[in-house]
Amino acid sequence: MKVAAVLVAIVLAMIAGGTAIAQTKSERCAAYARDAAATTPTTTGVGRGAVRGAVVGSFGANAGRGAAVGAAVGGTRRAVQKNRSYQYYYDQCMAR
Repeated sequence: MKVAAVLVAIVLAMIAGGTAIAQTKSERCAAYARDAAATTPTTTGVGRGAVRGAVVGSFGANAGRGAAVGAAVGGTRRAVQKNRSYQYYYDQCMAR
């Protein structure tokens, strides 16, 4: 009798676990994509943008303003790259 009760409990746990996995697939993919995007290198950023802006601004005799604008543009580009990486990894995970 106890063995049958244990077997029924195991089967019910397996069924409940299967539905729980189906419900949390998007959460698992979101966590995977967040971690993968965080470790993916980008080709630009605030520092690199500031340097580029300063170089371009030095031609117009205003390197400081160029650096400030370059930093803003570089930060925006980095955010866009991270978002695209996140979307790529999330879509790949959901397709599995």
